[in-house]
Amino acid sequence: MKPLLQTLPAAALAALTLCLPAPKTLAQAASGLAGSWSLVSLTVVKSGSEVEVLGPHPQGQLIFGSDGRYVLVGLRADLPKFAGDSRLTGSAEENQRIVQGSFAHFGTYTVDPAGQVIVFHIHNSTFPNWDGDVQRRPFTLDGDRLTYVTPGSFGYGASKVSWQRMK
Repeated sequence: MKPLLQTLPAAALAALTLCLPAPKTLAQAASGLAGSWSLVSLTVVKSGSEVEVLGPHPQGQLIFGSDGRYVLVGLRADLPKFAGDSRLTGSAEENQRIVQGSFAHFGTYTVDPAGQVIVFHIHNSTFPNWDGDVQRRPFTLDGDRLTYVTPGSFGYGASKVSWQRMK
């Protein structure tokens, strides 16, 4: 009986430890990304050269909410205006230029701090093939500059996307 009494406090402490909340390292890593970001560049390597997918001065925002939700939008700075007053009556060429010069998706996200990976759980996208996808993007955070790689995107292979924290 005596050995049981000696091990009981240790067992109780172990059980209590298991019941306590886990450290919030994941939440801390995600909170480091929470906020608004402005698109700096989106490039792919095509035929050995770096190509700016959305042109030299892309426009865009990425908002990581502290609640685990995100919204991402990217546009060419030089998107053409429609000739008519309705986007529903755009010509095939106008529609093609708009589609090729913009992208957006939204959903939820998590961060894997050990692997330095943002995991996007895409609910919907302007590229419907991504709807419902879970995509992992290795990232670096250098001060207020966030850079990640999107594997196999835009039909060229991996793209590198850089964002600047908005203040």
